[in-house]
Amino acid sequence: MEFFIKQNSELPILKMEVIKDGRTQVHKSFNEDLDNAIIKFSMKDLSNGSSKIVMNNAYITTKNLINPDAPKEYYIFYKWTKRDTNKKGRFMGEFYIENSMGDMVGPISENLYINIV
Repeated sequence: MEFFIKQNSELPILKMEVIKDGRTQVHKSFNEDLDNAIIKFSMKDLSNGSSKIVMNNAYITTKNLINPDAPKEYYIFYKWTKRDTNKKGRFMGEFYIENSMGDMVGPISENLYINIV
């Protein structure tokens, strides 16, 4: 996934859907555990491998669904600071989710590339 943000900007918020893959479907209570999960975000500079953000607090929210009987859908998100985006470049980001089921690193299906332009 490619994400773009302007240098020294705090918007847009980085938001990703928590996907349901084979690992999360095994545990029926996985979604319920997300309500009490600890979410962290890290970002590494791809040009030199140095860490720009290390385990900063990230957050989780639910998607507003029209059908009240539909299963909950979750999004994890990170609110930028100007310090986070003060250097132009290409970075790799990762979300860490820790709950009673264990630890998970996301995104799972593809790498998250953050481009500060």
